[in-house]
Amino acid sequence: MKLLLSALLSLTVSLVSAQEYNTSAPFVLKLDSTVANISGQYLNSCHAGAAIEQLCLAGTKVPSDNYGTYALNVSTSSSSEGTYETGPLVWTLQTASLNVSSGLVFTHALDSSIAVPIFEPSSSSDYVGFDADDKMFIYSGYYNESTFVAGIYPTQVTPVPLYQWYACYTYSLSYYYNALVWVTSGKPDNPTCAAVNVTRVFI
Repeated sequence: MKLLLSALLSLTVSLVSAQEYNTSAPFVLKLDSTVANISGQYLNSCHAGAAIEQLCLAGTKVPSDNYGTYALNVSTSSSSEGTYETGPLVWTLQTASLNVSSGLVFTHALDSSIAVPIFEPSSSSDYVGFDADDKMFIYSGYYNESTFVAGIYPTQVTPVPLYQWYACYTYSLSYYYNALVWVTSGKPDNPTCAAVNVTRVFI
């Protein structure tokens, strides 16, 4: 297992190094919610498998270690006039021999309305952005499915920021956590979910 993990990390380092990103200053992620015991909590990377982490609720004390510190990797071509920069949200996996920048990806079971964000060493990541108020979002697509008409090719629309973040108790990858999720559409089926905004606070 250690040899396999070492090989995976080495491959990831070479792939990440081949990509050109501008990395933001480090920040923590804070939740805002109408639910009192959720609002004000910070997110922390929590173990969800070999070199895999989820974003878990970790209390109202500002994280003081690496597990609660993140950055945004932004490519020079990720924004245009009138749009916000987007890129992989990254967390640094620290090992005895090297540090690896792990990007955020979303895992989604077909029988669930929620997608669980995780960090893992990989050559690909999903993109997020932060608006003028430092709230984390995902851009909508270039086509709005709710306007589709049978047999008529759809017209492109301008993507807009979406804020479909929730805090839910999730069972993912054999781990059960109170964690950040993305609701793909409508309201979540999971009754433990509470809507949240995720704000970055630079440190």
